[in-house]
Amino acid sequence: MTIPIPSAEAAYLTSVVHRLRAVLGDALIAVYPTGSLALAGYVPGRSDLDLIAVVAEQTTASALRTVAARLAHEELPCPATGLELVVYRKQTVMDGGVEAGYALDFNTGRELPAKVSLDPAEGPSFWYPIDRSITYQSDLALDGASPRSLLTPARFDVLLPVVIESVRAHGDAIGEHGDNSVLNGCRALRFGVERRWYAKPAAGRWTRNAAPEFGPLIDAALASHAAGRPARQSASQALSAAEVTAFLEYVLERLRDQELSDRTAGSPSGP
Repeated sequence: MTIPIPSAEAAYLTSVVHRLRAVLGDALIAVYPTGSLALAGYVPGRSDLDLIAVVAEQTTASALRTVAARLAHEELPCPATGLELVVYRKQTVMDGGVEAGYALDFNTGRELPAKVSLDPAEGPSFWYPIDRSITYQSDLALDGASPRSLLTPARFDVLLPVVIESVRAHGDAIGEHGDNSVLNGCRALRFGVERRWYAKPAAGRWTRNAAPEFGPLIDAALASHAAGRPARQSASQALSAAEVTAFLEYVLERLRDQELSDRTAGSPSGP
C-alpha cells in the first residue's frame, strides 16, 4: 500500500513491521495505520505515526515487552515526532466494543513521553475505539489482511457517546494545546453529522463553513497545526481558552442533539 508520507517515514514504517515480525513471528496477524496516517492527513513535523498491530491470543506479555524494547527510539530512531503503537489481541478487534482493550500501548520518539503500558485500565479509554473505527474506515494495511476482513467497528450509536466523552476530555484539559482541542472538536462534529472520519485539517475547514461564528478560532487552530510542534507552542497559547471552551461546548451540544435525534428516530445504527 502507498501512504502519502516522506521517504524517511515510509522506510521507518517498513523497519517497524520487520521488527514486529522478527519478535512475534506468526503471532503477528496484521499491522495497520490509524489516525492522521490512515486519513491522509500526516503533517511532517507535527503528526505522530499512529499504528495498530493485531496479534494472536497466545501472545505473551514478555513478547510485548520485547517489542517495546526493539522499537524504542534509542534502538530505532523515529523520523516523525513520535510513534504511537497499540497492539491488540485478535478477539478484541473482532468484538466491536468500545473498551480500550489493548495488550500493549507504546509511545516513543523525540517529542513523545515514553510509554509502555500492558494494562488498559491505566488511562482514558475513548481514543482506542475511535482509532479502531478510523482504521476500519480507511481499510489500509501495512502488513497482513485488510482491516475490514478482521476488525468489527463499534456501531455509530455505541461510538457516539465515546466521541462525546473525548470532546469533554479536551474541554477539561485545554492547556497549551488549544489547537488540538479545537481540531479534535471539528473532527468529532463532522463525524457526528456524516458518520465518517476526516483528518483534522479537512474537518476544520468543513466546520469553519458549518459554524462560521467560530471561523477565526478555527483558522487560528489550522495555522497553528500547520506550523509544526515547536512553532505551535506559542501559536497554540495565543488561542483564547474561553473561545476554545465555548467552541467545545457548541460541539458537545450538537453531538448530544444528534444522539437524541437518532435515539428518538430509531435511525439505523451501522458503523
